[in-house]
Amino acid sequence: MTRREDWLHQMWSTIEAHKDQPFAWGSNDCCSFSAKVVDAMCDSNFAEQLSEKYNDEDSAIRYIVEEGGMQKVISTYLGQSKVGRAQRGDVVLFEGALGETLGICVGNTIASVNDSGVVYFPRSETICYWTI
Repeated sequence: MTRREDWLHQMWSTIEAHKDQPFAWGSNDCCSFSAKVVDAMCDSNFAEQLSEKYNDEDSAIRYIVEEGGMQKVISTYLGQSKVGRAQRGDVVLFEGALGETLGICVGNTIASVNDSGVVYFPRSETICYWTI
């Protein structure tokens, strides 16, 4: 997978477009949000692929459990995860308020979503990450 030349602009544009969109299972949860950002940066279709796997909290949890956890689910799409310091544009798994959560590294913080829209968490919370 290759980032577009304007990937940084695409990343910020997509994050900005979601800044006021509240969390919603299947359409604006941490996985679908991160997939949309990756899709914008790389012209991929991960958000569409994920939408075929779940559409609400019950089906999302079932999918994650059946696949062996969040890290395994994301590795299916993005390859082997890494441990260490994520860089801007990387997909990050971290411990959020509801457990394992995905977001996008945007520097010293991780952009993800909650009930009020896009929120930022310290990059130091990273469990693992995937380089895009």
